[in-house]
Amino acid sequence: MVSKDFDQTIRFYEVKDQNGNSVWLPIVEVILLVQGGGGITLPLLFDTGASVTTLRADLYPLLGLQSWDQGELVQTGTGGGTVDAYKYIAELEIFGKSIQCPVHLLSTLSFNPLFCGLLGRDTIFNEFGFGFWESTHEYM
Repeated sequence: MVSKDFDQTIRFYEVKDQNGNSVWLPIVEVILLVQGGGGITLPLLFDTGASVTTLRADLYPLLGLQSWDQGELVQTGTGGGTVDAYKYIAELEIFGKSIQCPVHLLSTLSFNPLFCGLLGRDTIFNEFGFGFWESTHEYM
């Protein structure tokens, strides 16, 4: 029998689509640590299809930037194809652990009232163990 004993669990949150159907979203609260101390809590959708953590471009001030396109220009794959993004290194606190990780700012990431970006799988897989139990709507 597979053990489900994990230190942390990513719960799924049920929302309804425009047709009233249930959609389950794995949303993780991540703390963006800022210069000078403190942090800003960001709700991110854990996207196992996204390799890199990605934020909406309009959130650039949270990274201490003057504009969203100051970073390293990179090509990143999305569900709609390859697009330009700007890469930065940010310090995030996830599950009580502070990590330095790449963050892309993407101008085409649309606004969603439930989350402000995508928590990429590499951020989780490189730092934590991982398991998935679909029937219980949770990641471990």
